[in-house]
Amino acid sequence: MIVAASDATQAAGFFAGLDPWDVAFALLSVALGIVFGVLAKRATSAVLARVPSLSNTVANRVARSVRLVLILLGVGIALTFLGAPIQPVIALAIVLAVIAVLALRGVAENYAAGLVIQTRRPFERGDAVRVGEYEGVVTEINGRSVTLRQFDGAVAHIPNASVLSSPFLNESERTALRSEVQVRVRYRDRDDLDAVVAGIRTACAGVSSIVDGKNAEVLYLTLEPNRATLSVRYRHRPTHRGASRSDMVAAVHAAVADRDAVVTSMKVDPPLTPPAAL
Repeated sequence: MIVAASDATQAAGFFAGLDPWDVAFALLSVALGIVFGVLAKRATSAVLARVPSLSNTVANRVARSVRLVLILLGVGIALTFLGAPIQPVIALAIVLAVIAVLALRGVAENYAAGLVIQTRRPFERGDAVRVGEYEGVVTEINGRSVTLRQFDGAVAHIPNASVLSSPFLNESERTALRSEVQVRVRYRDRDDLDAVVAGIRTACAGVSSIVDGKNAEVLYLTLEPNRATLSVRYRHRPTHRGASRSDMVAAVHAAVADRDAVVTSMKVDPPLTPPAAL
């Protein structure tokens, strides 16, 4: 009872020592913080609504953060009017800010990176992109991650910070991509080699899964007296890489099926040849 009476006496003494004007200014600070917070939220929402690539979820989060900062600022000013020392308040705010930064660093990085991605629009939904070891079609861009549906059906959620911190390719910026198939084939003479090249070009023209097969390139990589390594370069749609590769390997193999030849779409080392005679 004695402790309770002492606390009540101290509280009564504290409130009795307050200047009515200080109390009024404190209440006014809180009220202005709330009013300006609401107005700032509306203004921020209106400005962010003009950004075409920014989602409503991200815009609402930014607007609510602005409102909360102004309300807390009004409460802090009100405490100073009521006689609270400003130094402990500042120290507490710094400590809370440090804790928040350490705890939410990853979230803040992804959030800021999401704003950059949705504002600059390096890619959009439906684009075929390659981010690190992941490759697929973009299905969603939100404040935390970019979602890719890979060509094998798996769904990858890549943090926005990882997307911006590493090189990525937007394969949909062009209507067609270039790939190649390598051919190692034996030949008798130059006329025979020319016949091989002509047969490969004819085979490429009949592949429907590539873009304009008539313009497929057949380049010489290595030439030996009776053996040649050729590179068959062709163009395909970004999402048809696997199908066009399979069709090209089958078509080129059919063109050289009657010869001693190897057709591959994998990157291979050049064949070893003996050194030239001195």
